[in-house]
Amino acid sequence: MAQRPRRKPDYCLEAIDNELLLFHPARTQILYCNETASLIWQLCDGERSREDIVALLVAAFPQTAEAIAADVVSTLQLFAQHGAIEWV
Repeated sequence: MAQRPRRKPDYCLEAIDNELLLFHPARTQILYCNETASLIWQLCDGERSREDIVALLVAAFPQTAEAIAADVVSTLQLFAQHGAIEWV
């Protein structure tokens, strides 16, 4: 079974001054997210695999299908490096 990314508790995604910021209130690090990263974050529910997330985004944005898989992989890696997601 494929691993599924899940958001860790206490991380927040907020729009501030037209930017999307992912942060943990007790930590000093902030990730600036574009709209794609925001969608990926919202899809990290522990139920969907990386492949599921790619398929959903390709269905929603077929004009950018070629870039979506790489974007999902790099965004999930960034989230994991910053401790924002875990794999279940």
